[in-house]
Amino acid sequence: MLRGRCFCGAVRYERAASPSRETACHTQITFRLSRHPDLIDLTTCSLKDSEQVPPVDHTFDESRLAWVKLADGLPAFPKARPS
Repeated sequence: MLRGRCFCGAVRYERAASPSRETACHTQITFRLSRHPDLIDLTTCSLKDSEQVPPVDHTFDESRLAWVKLADGLPAFPKARPS
């Protein structure tokens, strides 16, 4: 079970399903809603335990700050992950 909240604490969420697009965008995860065809993006740092969902790649790397150096060996895509 993944649990999280917005930074001010006004909105809380929990989700039993696994995320579908764990990416460091720089740090966003995506869930597909069961009764809705759209996806919802959440920042990984909004999770109560952010370590539960490590990224599998980096997306929108072209907008990464120049002083951020990637050394984790994960694939990096200039824009969105290829389909």
